[in-house]
Amino acid sequence: MAVRPLVARQTAQKKEPPRLATLDALRGVAIVSVVLFHSYVVNMNPSSNWVLRFIGQGAEGVGLFFILSALTLGLSWDYRKTKDRRPRLAFWARRVWRIAPLFYLVLLVTPLLTNGNPKFASPHMTTVFSWGSFLAHITFIFGWIPRYQNSWIGVGWSIGAEMSFYLLFPWIVETVLPRLKPEGLLIAGLALAWVWPYAMTHIPGVSWPAWAFAFLFWAFPSQFVWFAIGLWIWKRRLLKPRAWWWALVWVLTAGWVANQVWNPMTQNFAWLLPNLFLVWLSWHDLAAMRWLTHSRILTFIGKRSYSVYLVHWFVLKAFVMPWIPYANNPSIVSFMVRTAAVLGISIGLAHVSYHYLEQPGIRLGKSWIHRRGWDSRDTSSSPKALPETLRQAFRG
Repeated sequence: MAVRPLVARQTAQKKEPPRLATLDALRGVAIVSVVLFHSYVVNMNPSSNWVLRFIGQGAEGVGLFFILSALTLGLSWDYRKTKDRRPRLAFWARRVWRIAPLFYLVLLVTPLLTNGNPKFASPHMTTVFSWGSFLAHITFIFGWIPRYQNSWIGVGWSIGAEMSFYLLFPWIVETVLPRLKPEGLLIAGLALAWVWPYAMTHIPGVSWPAWAFAFLFWAFPSQFVWFAIGLWIWKRRLLKPRAWWWALVWVLTAGWVANQVWNPMTQNFAWLLPNLFLVWLSWHDLAAMRWLTHSRILTFIGKRSYSVYLVHWFVLKAFVMPWIPYANNPSIVSFMVRTAAVLGISIGLAHVSYHYLEQPGIRLGKSWIHRRGWDSRDTSSSPKALPETLRQAFRG
């Protein structure tokens, strides 16, 4: 039997689409997996241990974020498309006000205590903190420039992919989806993820240096398939899991994938199905998944996951690795120490930024949109929306 999703803070008269706590819990899962992964890769030797192999695949938490982003944007679009006067402009403005304030702050703070992430930039660059990179970041085009894509804050590539998706989202849902259908969009996403790297590496006369190959994997065309999954779940919401064994299917699928050794591209494909199952089952609040999706700790972290994501690499490189004893050794104990430190500090900072930067930024965005008349068409509080007799009484 299908159960309705757990809805956080519903009110009798909703001015916003409801926020689903189950999806916040999955954001918590995604950010914890990413933090574990980064704590692992900075200073750990390869291991045959199953648990460490699983942790080493935690980068796929970003794909989980992408699925959740597409799903929640679809739900929000359903709610707003008939209410906003200028739905596209309002959509883009909301996304910028949601993403930009914290992103810009991290962009400014990162050069103060770190040297960025020069691993993914040309070795001929004297610094990754150039004016060209800064301009590319504040305009969000950095995800399309190999030497800028991930060299400034160390985890910025996913923000570049997200912003590319936001730019295309209204066109995808209004023009592409009606023609291709959700399944067609999924197939197109899979094809694009294969075709893009192949096409880029077979351009006549172009030779890709070793540091730039990450661009082919992290670029939006390679990552679009994750967003396509989220849109499929949104559009096929009437397909609901009705038996507990769906949770077992997810566990077995994820367990098998986690136990394998993959290269980065095939790993990206391998996790598509487990993450699809996870979001689909959780969104429909399958009872067998509630041990995960009703976790208050994960929900708390998930609501702050954007802040945790943007600050955790900075925290790892600027504070934990240099200053915490035993955090910079290639051992299990050191890995546990730095993971605990990064999570603790990052969640603390995220809690502050969530209340004093993210939420105020969202409110300012709403006010900015409202002043331009792009938001709700609901004029029920205006005399014009009242019957003629009542309008005359109102004037009187």
